[in-house]
Amino acid sequence: MRFFISHAGPDKPLAIELKALLEGDAWVDLFEIDLGDVLWHEISDGIEAATDFVLLWSAASARSKWVQYETTLAFTRWLEDSAIALRIICLDDTPVPLRLRPFLQARDAKTPDLIAQALRRNDPAPAPRRRFFNRNDEIGAIEEHLYDSSTAALWICGVPGSGKRSLAREALQRITTGQGTVAKIRVTDGVAEPELDLLVASALQKSPSDESSTLAELTAHTRMMVQEFVGAGGVLVFEDAEHWLAEDGTLGRLAEQVITAASEPDRNTDRLVIFTSRRRPRVAESQSEAVQVIYLHGLQPKHALPLLRSQGAEGSDEQLMSVTLELDGHPLALEVVAPQLPLNAAALNDRRHDIATDLIDPGRIAGSTWRMLEVLSLVDGPLNGEDLANSLALSAEGFSSAVDEATSYALVRLGDSGALTLHPLLRDYYLRSFRKQPDYESQTTVLADLLLARLQGIDPDDETYTMSLLSTVKVLGLSGRLNEARELRQGLIGTLYQTGVELFHERRYEAALEHLEAALTGDTDVDLPANRVRMKTLAYLKRMPEARALGDDLVREHARDAGVLRDRGRVEQIDRKWSEAIMWYERAIPFRSNKAQLYADIAQARVRMEDWPAAAAAAKTAIDMGGDTPYALSTYSQALEAQNMLVDARKVMAQAVAREPKNPRYRYRLGRIALQLDDRPSAMREFARTIELDPQFVEAPLSLASVQIDEGLITEAKETLARINGSHAAPSAVLHNVKAKLALVEGDLASAQSASDSALKDRRDAHNLTLAIRVAIARAEAKELSVGQASAQVKLLAKELEMQGHLAAVLEISQRFPKYFD
Repeated sequence: MRFFISHAGPDKPLAIELKALLEGDAWVDLFEIDLGDVLWHEISDGIEAATDFVLLWSAASARSKWVQYETTLAFTRWLEDSAIALRIICLDDTPVPLRLRPFLQARDAKTPDLIAQALRRNDPAPAPRRRFFNRNDEIGAIEEHLYDSSTAALWICGVPGSGKRSLAREALQRITTGQGTVAKIRVTDGVAEPELDLLVASALQKSPSDESSTLAELTAHTRMMVQEFVGAGGVLVFEDAEHWLAEDGTLGRLAEQVITAASEPDRNTDRLVIFTSRRRPRVAESQSEAVQVIYLHGLQPKHALPLLRSQGAEGSDEQLMSVTLELDGHPLALEVVAPQLPLNAAALNDRRHDIATDLIDPGRIAGSTWRMLEVLSLVDGPLNGEDLANSLALSAEGFSSAVDEATSYALVRLGDSGALTLHPLLRDYYLRSFRKQPDYESQTTVLADLLLARLQGIDPDDETYTMSLLSTVKVLGLSGRLNEARELRQGLIGTLYQTGVELFHERRYEAALEHLEAALTGDTDVDLPANRVRMKTLAYLKRMPEARALGDDLVREHARDAGVLRDRGRVEQIDRKWSEAIMWYERAIPFRSNKAQLYADIAQARVRMEDWPAAAAAAKTAIDMGGDTPYALSTYSQALEAQNMLVDARKVMAQAVAREPKNPRYRYRLGRIALQLDDRPSAMREFARTIELDPQFVEAPLSLASVQIDEGLITEAKETLARINGSHAAPSAVLHNVKAKLALVEGDLASAQSASDSALKDRRDAHNLTLAIRVAIARAEAKELSVGQASAQVKLLAKELEMQGHLAAVLEISQRFPKYFD
């Protein structure tokens, strides 16, 4: 047994005496940390090496941030694999937190001798049942497939957070024995043949193929390692393997390679490769016996209830049962929402969106924790506590607090190497957040330097080396240092491709193209993903002849590939050739099983052509086919609105907002439709909500101020306009229009005329023409213009309105002041 003794400073003498009584089988920080060593790094190693975590609980430890940090790491390790026993020793009457009570070892053992006796006795420390519910059927199925002579591969599928990894790990822990029997490999979209060979070699503690190996040699080497490991009774688990499925759901080349290597027809007893995936694969009939699929559904209410209770949920059984039904038994969603229960129906409905996207309310997370999650999303690989804390300029206390908070929300977990890793479901969310930071590029450079320095100190035989290498190569690429990245290891085509895609999404097209071209091998099938992104990148760089030529080559080689045809259409859409884009989208339809997205693409192109009936028809088709995404709903609403079908447009737009309530653009469009329906309270409410969601969305305060002026809320309108005072992002025509309205209401006709003239100079649309008519009439009524002069101006402006089809906009004012409209 190896004890880690966690304690606060005032309890140090007791901890030291206890260490002596345990005959050296204990870890106490001041004995094993030299002055100047990094505390959190050494503590992490100490907990990783321990079999038993002993917490000396007292009033002092309840206040200690270091104790919080140590307890969080131990608790995380216990949750991951139950590889450590948690033992709580109460030194005084300080209440023990709910999450620690199940591990209470002793209340009355307050001397070193009594504590040592309690820890040394044969009875195991009490521990609660593991929080793993209602998966016995699935575990039984995994066991059956392991011993089935025809099954070579098993895909465990389900929505993010449904417990796929936990199921695989729990099942294999129950049905396999022996050190090194199970090897886990995480798949990303940056894993190609070179990366796979490195990852398998690292997981199996083998030597990888030579850096100069060809693709054929890499494939053969990987196949040999997989065959030897699986043949000896080992089980390989590839996590997040949805990256290895083709666009139509069929098995990609790497999945095929692994399955082929692991399979021996009719001799697969004790031989199994497991894949966890968010997508269910489409298995060819010829593989229907060798490749099996398990789909994880939500927990039954009777099993979800103890999960909620274990996470601190309060409320009656009936209340918690209803929450389980609302969330369809989704394990991660239940864990996230549990601490806030009970919730009323409306509050729970709001939380559904947070669970599905953010998983947490950003307002609840401290800024330092948020920054830590952003860094982890970029690095996406091993980063020890020292480096992470230094990159964030956090003190030991600040870092431990951030780790504690992120762990308590299940946002991070302690990886096999002891480094913190971000939950895969959250990576894209926090990466998008990181990219919005003004210092994103400089921070990326700092992280690249840090990773490079750390990599140089890792032995290539170390289990963390491969993941550190791949992460360093990617971050170097993102910081614009491709040559340095390639110097680390040649031929990492998957990592180069992944980096190119991320640069493409960042709209850094020159750098993206450089990486994508470096990822090419000359093999048309292997190069297809990179060439598809290359084609669109060339289009965004205005290199249209090259983009079209590449696209046409890909179409000739892959004439029935819906993704290639769609990307070829995207090239035309980038060049604003709407009809040509639609033609390519329509060509792709017969070859795509889920056609909804293509109809949504067609609808968007029709919107750009202002072909509103056709746009509405295409969007409705997409929705009816199950593609009722917020994007498709918004497009359909826009087409209906343009046809003045406002009631239906509002209904559809409300659906989009319900699906994505934190999208400011959707909120704003719902407010604009409400305004056209003369529902001004709803319009103001949606505009205000838009401002809350995105203070930089300048159209919202302009629209809100305009309605406030119409409603006589002049003071409020001025406050709203003050939000964007001096903003260069505000549309000039709209800003001058609102200023003219405000001046007109306040009787400042000179300012109203000046602002109206500026608005018309920028844009002669119905809003500005109508306002100009009002200003001209107001000036005539105030004797600043003659009636004849004002009438002449009104006549010219009204003719423009009539040509635009908006003469009805001045109907009310023409009835009030008919003499100006003769």
